[in-house]
Amino acid sequence: MTPRIQLEQCQYTFPSGRVVGPLDLQVAAGELVVLAGETGAGKSTFARMIVGLSQRHGHGRVGGTVRLGGVDPGTLSGAARVRAVGFVGQEVDDCVLSGTCAGEVAFALESAGLPPSGVAGALERVGLAGFEERDPLALSGGERQRLVIAAALAAQPTALVLDEPLSQLDPAGAQEMVELLRAIAHQGVAVLVVEHRLSLLGCADRVVWLGEPAVPVLPPERSTWNKHAGEVLRVDGATCLHPGGRGVQDLCFSIAAGERVAIVGGNGAGKSTLIGVLSGRLATSTGRVARAGRVMEVPQNADLVLFSDTAAAEVRYGPTEFGREVDATVLLSDFGLAGVDPRPPQALSRGQRLRLAVAATLACGPEVLVLDEPGSGQDMQNLHRLFDTVDRVAPSVVFSSHDPELVRCWATRVIWLESGRIREDQPVGESLWLDQPPRSHRSPMIPSVLTVAGLDPRLRLLLVLLLGLTVVLLDSAWSLSALALALVAAALIHPSVRPWRRALLLGALAMAWSTALSQSLFWLDWPRTPMFALGPLTFWREGAVNGLAQSTRFIALSAAGLLLAASTPTDRMVTALRSSLFGKKIPISMVLMVAAMVRFVPLVASEWAEVRGARRARGRAAWRRWPAAWLTLEINLLRPVVARCIRRARMLAESLDTRGFDADAPRGVAHPLLWRRTDSFVLFGAGLAVLCLSVSRALYALYAADIWYHSALRPLYGVVRAWL
Repeated sequence: MTPRIQLEQCQYTFPSGRVVGPLDLQVAAGELVVLAGETGAGKSTFARMIVGLSQRHGHGRVGGTVRLGGVDPGTLSGAARVRAVGFVGQEVDDCVLSGTCAGEVAFALESAGLPPSGVAGALERVGLAGFEERDPLALSGGERQRLVIAAALAAQPTALVLDEPLSQLDPAGAQEMVELLRAIAHQGVAVLVVEHRLSLLGCADRVVWLGEPAVPVLPPERSTWNKHAGEVLRVDGATCLHPGGRGVQDLCFSIAAGERVAIVGGNGAGKSTLIGVLSGRLATSTGRVARAGRVMEVPQNADLVLFSDTAAAEVRYGPTEFGREVDATVLLSDFGLAGVDPRPPQALSRGQRLRLAVAATLACGPEVLVLDEPGSGQDMQNLHRLFDTVDRVAPSVVFSSHDPELVRCWATRVIWLESGRIREDQPVGESLWLDQPPRSHRSPMIPSVLTVAGLDPRLRLLLVLLLGLTVVLLDSAWSLSALALALVAAALIHPSVRPWRRALLLGALAMAWSTALSQSLFWLDWPRTPMFALGPLTFWREGAVNGLAQSTRFIALSAAGLLLAASTPTDRMVTALRSSLFGKKIPISMVLMVAAMVRFVPLVASEWAEVRGARRARGRAAWRRWPAAWLTLEINLLRPVVARCIRRARMLAESLDTRGFDADAPRGVAHPLLWRRTDSFVLFGAGLAVLCLSVSRALYALYAADIWYHSALRPLYGVVRAWL
């Protein structure tokens, strides 16, 4: 019987000349096989080769034979790919394609032409029942990982390849996922898992190790609470809630110098929120956080704290700013990064980037080092090397983790969060979290109707078009200002816009003010009325009014577009743009590109803010520099943002590939849009209003040009002159 997955003398040569392999591997139907090895051994590369990504997207050279069900995976069509193999990559945050969980799971079904009946079942299998209408970007990291796995399972492929599928799952979720993978294998699916946490995969049929097995040397377990005199952190009644109600509430605890505190809990319990509160990255709505010294954070996405041109410069940046001295070469070597000194940080592997971020942060000499999921993408050897160095150098450490063995090995104290509140705060030797068997966190089955909440997306698009016509027809600066103010207020109220409310409001005010001021200064048309003079400069009233009208037109349209993007999931927007409303002539690739831009522009803005926050934490204020140095630094801060965008674009392209996207092939619509009677009433009312406005402006134009006048229309002429 032909194996479902077959590699014979398979190897991959990178453009740099580095070679991984050769590897011989066979996975038969019904087998669960684990591919393990140290970071850099080629595990992810071989996983990508099995599903054909390296053949279609890679710049290197594939050697040997790769077969998926006896067929070269690089030659499969989109519909055949999703039926043959499901794939989940490491970077689950960059694998999300849709604006709802249902749309994410349905994407592969649309590619294969399958009915949407499998969406609810796929979500329920991974513990996300009832999440159909949730925004994937609003989920926790572990919940997003479950979602991407559900999307890979939706089309019921005959083979399944998963790259570190347990990395962001809590112990209960990891146990459930392993049981699910075992059950899938029993159904005749060939399952290959790339994973570092081998202790969770005792039920696997085989473990294939790449390279020489390495056994990390672990320090003895700590049973005492290494608490020294003096508090470095105190949290009093802190509450920080995100849109939707998630976050942390009423937290009270303190951290003493010398402690190693592990923050644990299930996916979505509030661990990352608490990490952000401790470091000051997230503000609390109530309570306060008192810090006795510098508290510095390495977030889950460590890419956003790396902005220097070389790894050595990254380590030296903070010490130079704070007047400290550090041997970058020695510190890099301590973190397993010997020899990477001259390499750009963004060119390193995922695990190397995280260790470099920890090294660069630790070099600044913080009193408290805060790490959010430092085990992501690390093999056990390098992970324990990281903690060994941190344990020797950092005065106090706070880290979040799902790994009980890591917590038992390196923590002196455990803070267990559940639903945003502290359930347990104990020394590691007394922690119930470490001793209890993993409990199920599976969501209850909640029936859900897959319909669009609110107005139909097609109607929303039409309303934006009608608004564009309205702002062209209006000529009064005061009417345009009122319209722009109403739209800006509506956009800023939306929860998705909340993080950027202040910046957007200030930007709108600055645009209106600067345009009105510049137009009033350079207004040349007569008649003109002076407002005020500033030395030889005169500012004219008519110019200011005209500038206000021009700027508020742009502000109104921008606010409407922002409100449309914030309130409409991208998968619904894609369905609307592909509907008969637009003649079904817009290419699907262009529709997806526009939807991705709308979806990720706010995310890029938040990442840019995070980069600037990381720079501020590791150095002097920008105003304390010469202008040339400040400009150079600002340009350098673009490095991680640009690198992140390029990496995200590549991952999205690969996600489209593995979900069966084919620009030339017909696609189904898993969840057709539903036009309701309410939508018809709204469209009729909006269209009638724009029609009345058009007719009124046309009649006034005829009157003003002495072409046609009727005495009965004198009140109408007065309204148009005064308000329109």
